[in-house]
Amino acid sequence: MRWLLNLLLVLITITLLLAGILFLLGNPQPVALDLLVVAWQPSAALGQWLLAFLLCGLAIGLLAGLALSGAFRLRRQRR
Repeated sequence: MRWLLNLLLVLITITLLLAGILFLLGNPQPVALDLLVVAWQPSAALGQWLLAFLLCGLAIGLLAGLALSGAFRLRRQRR
């Protein structure tokens, strides 16, 4: 049963990787990001911007969830 879970995890990972690659290839239009604070405007493909912001949001959400679960566990252990 454990091998089935590992196989499913590998298939989901490969599917998401391929979907990300297709998303990057399907949105090649260059877009500049206006930072409003500095004159430097980084320019990249639209797919790269969207995937970068998605990954940043996922990482921030994961870290926030880990911090909250750690705080709840610490509070539960003190009781």
